[in-house]
Amino acid sequence: MTNLWILTEEKPKSSTIAQILNLYCRDFGGSLAIANSGVRIKPLIVDKGVFSFCYTAEGAEVDGIQFIYIMTVSGSSNFLDFLVFRQDNPPSNGSSDNLLMAIEETKTSDDESRNTGVYQRGSKFVFIDSFSRSVKTYMLYNDELEARENKKPSDTSIFGTDILLTLGVDIVGKDIGKWFRPFNSLDELITFKGGMRRPPKGNVPIDITRYNDRIEISGRLAKPADAGNIGHDPNIGALSMISKCIRQLGWDKPIVITQHGVSQTYADRNKKNKFLYICGLLGLQLGGIAMPKGATMPESYWHYEKISEKVASILLHVACEYYGVHGVYHNHAGCERSYFRTKSGRLIALPKKDSGGVDNLYLPDVILYDDKSDIIVLVEGKRLDTLNAGIEEIQAYDSIEKEYINVYYSNSKVERWVSIFGGKLSRIPHNAVLLYLNDNGEIFINENAPACVKEVFSRLMKAQIIFPCGTQECTDGFGWQQS
Repeated sequence: MTNLWILTEEKPKSSTIAQILNLYCRDFGGSLAIANSGVRIKPLIVDKGVFSFCYTAEGAEVDGIQFIYIMTVSGSSNFLDFLVFRQDNPPSNGSSDNLLMAIEETKTSDDESRNTGVYQRGSKFVFIDSFSRSVKTYMLYNDELEARENKKPSDTSIFGTDILLTLGVDIVGKDIGKWFRPFNSLDELITFKGGMRRPPKGNVPIDITRYNDRIEISGRLAKPADAGNIGHDPNIGALSMISKCIRQLGWDKPIVITQHGVSQTYADRNKKNKFLYICGLLGLQLGGIAMPKGATMPESYWHYEKISEKVASILLHVACEYYGVHGVYHNHAGCERSYFRTKSGRLIALPKKDSGGVDNLYLPDVILYDDKSDIIVLVEGKRLDTLNAGIEEIQAYDSIEKEYINVYYSNSKVERWVSIFGGKLSRIPHNAVLLYLNDNGEIFINENAPACVKEVFSRLMKAQIIFPCGTQECTDGFGWQQS
């Protein structure tokens, strides 16, 4: 028996973990049994109430797998949302050994955003090739909103999805049988792109032009157009995907990106830009630019997260959900925004602006709801060194309360708090802090916290301890040890 290790930048969702396990069994053998209560994600607590910086997936049994562990990581650049390893101990920091699966999850539908759904994430499937060419890749569509009309997707959606299929990406959660198929030739790719609707006048179209000695692809990389930078994320993804597909279809001559808007100064000073990495990986040129030397790839694809504020806010979120305090909304640092869940279970996509359409709709990192006490808890996640900024920010939640919480959770009590990660303190650092998690994994809960939160962590501290590695200290800095 061995273990599965699921590494992610995201707040892990039970439904997503179940889908990943199902894909693992489908592609790597074995069967999956899920309890009637479903998959439940639980923080692992070790000696003296210390958080191990690891979670386990309960309620799922996989042939040949003893435990399923989940850990928070960050990517060096262009990181896919989930990595799956099969081995006894946690992967060594940054290692690609025993990496089986790399999964990108999106809840964006074709109706919501054509570019974000397909193009913006495309460069991730190019970037990972530099670290592991054997890993199986997946694009997991997880649209939680109501089922949509079965209409023909946009040409942009078809083109981008067909490229992903050509690159060997497994498309999951999207019916590919009717509308999508991989490209069989370079001619087919160029013809399809040439037949797509033109962008509005004034925009630079993405055109593919083949010459005897090169292929040119036009596309704006600078954002705004006169910035000289590389900041247009959808086009970064689109140009990366198209270029990789051209290489996949056998073209070995130069590929030149034109009308990009990038300045020589920017290229020289930003050698760690993700698109410049991809240029080196695929042998791309920027027209009119002397490609900078020394734009080497990062040494590793990922690392264990020991800095971000989300380490504490995700712990709070996962622990509360495990013991029955519901998540209403989350936007943990660097993670995808969720929908807003009403008391009746309806999901709403929150806008970026408030009802006036001028001011930003300031949103907390996590909103929790306890139906027993009818209390809403808004939490802003911060590091210890940005505590004061968090205390200021929770004063800006009037719009989210007025326009959504008071509407969909009318008469509920509402409290605003801060969660803090980092440092070596052995106490709550401020009376506005709900939860403090220090660098050693010690957890402190405010004595004035809502009763539901205090109950959650009281129960968690008494929960059974699981040790993945026996007496071995098996990850840098985490030091799991046998009791």
